[in-house]
Amino acid sequence: MRIPWADKDATGIMGVVPWFEYRHPRVFGPIRLTIGVWLLILTAILYGFGQSAWWGALLIPAASLHLCFGYRLSRLPRAARSKISPIAGN
Repeated sequence: MRIPWADKDATGIMGVVPWFEYRHPRVFGPIRLTIGVWLLILTAILYGFGQSAWWGALLIPAASLHLCFGYRLSRLPRAARSKISPIAGN
């Protein structure tokens, strides 16, 4: 089974990440990483206060996706970023 966002040049995440994030990974990569860390901290706080009912099932997958895409965006080579066209809506 092929995992689209595990490609070596990260072109597989084009369908998941909006084109403007893909074109500016130096801005949106750290933003996504920060959001992922914040969601993990929020989950830990909620678990600490005993309010973990369904929050863990919602926040942990969201945090892991933000961390994954933030990491992949920050690792994009310049050549892969130039393949995307804002007019095509990719």
